Amino acid sequence: MIEPILSDRDERILGAVVEEYVQTAEPVGSRNLVKKYRLGISPATVRNVMADLEELGFLSQPHTSAGRQPTDLGYRYYVDHLMRPRPLPANRRRQIRRRIERSAEQALEELLEATSRALSQVAHQVGVVVAPPLEMSVFRHIDFVMLRPGRVLVILVSQSGVVHHRPVDAPEVDRQADLDRMANYLNTLLEGLPLVSVRERILAEMEDERARYDRMLRQALELGSRALDRRPSEGDVYVGEPVRILEQPEFRDFEKMRQIFEAFERKGILIRILDRALSGPGIQVTIGGENPVPDLRECSIVARSYGRGDRTLGAVGVIGPTRMPYPEVIGLVEYTARILSEVLQRG
Repeated sequence: MIEPILSDRDERILGAVVEEYVQTAEPVGSRNLVKKYRLGISPATVRNVMADLEELGFLSQPHTSAGRQPTDLGYRYYVDHLMRPRPLPANRRRQIRRRIERSAEQALEELLEATSRALSQVAHQVGVVVAPPLEMSVFRHIDFVMLRPGRVLVILVSQSGVVHHRPVDAPEVDRQADLDRMANYLNTLLEGLPLVSVRERILAEMEDERARYDRMLRQALELGSRALDRRPSEGDVYVGEPVRILEQPEFRDFEKMRQIFEAFERKGILIRILDRALSGPGIQVTIGGENPVPDLRECSIVARSYGRGDRTLGAVGVIGPTRMPYPEVIGLVEYTARILSEVLQRG
């Protein structure tokens, strides 16, 4: 957080510039500010203050004859000290709650997908939801599907309803009937175990005398171990309607659009930008250059964790231009995280 260093007058003018620029996407002139925001001072005084704010790094001027617009530092000061919380309007609260409640009885994947789309539609920006990591779930069911001889698709279902798919090599198996028997054995062995403990249970069973002499049993355990031999899962990421970002004038440039859409395709990148929300309390706002991902340096991210009881499961967020209506988006993300947590608590 930036320490407050501006006078009351400076803060009033900076706040007015931010709010006007968010609305218009056009550099803001002093005369317009005096007229619209009733600052009670002359346009010349406003111009002098804006020049001072530019020297301090809070505003920039695209060219000499233009007005000013906020920098990342200006937005950060505004978010930390100047913006006033705005409760989410009742109609938007109803819209978010209805969309989430409607998917509450479905698998967790459908619930989180619906949540990301609802965020996008209400914010007119990009909604993002990070699912709980695989290791935080409890084992429900595993299936093996023969893709071709020597190649098997593993379908792992958690108690929360999340479905994970992973192809693995299985050169020792060439019949679907054998795969079905292996899956039945593992489902009996692993039912109700936390997924973080599943591989350890499999490895322990492989040391048992029965597994050394029963070929099918040994193959089942080896295939299960192979399916779970992976780095800790980062959780799936659901991106709701990324085309929404094209509604913003900042991203009508083809090259910017390409970079942003490529970033949305890479789950690891989205996890990185939402990491603060997963590890920190409350709303987390990352603005422009604070973003660790170069392709999203012209974006801001507002995010918050959701969970069940005291347990953090994932994060919800909105990604949009730095010229974002922060009070409204913060209210939206706060409310969405709360409703999603309520639904998961009931489940």
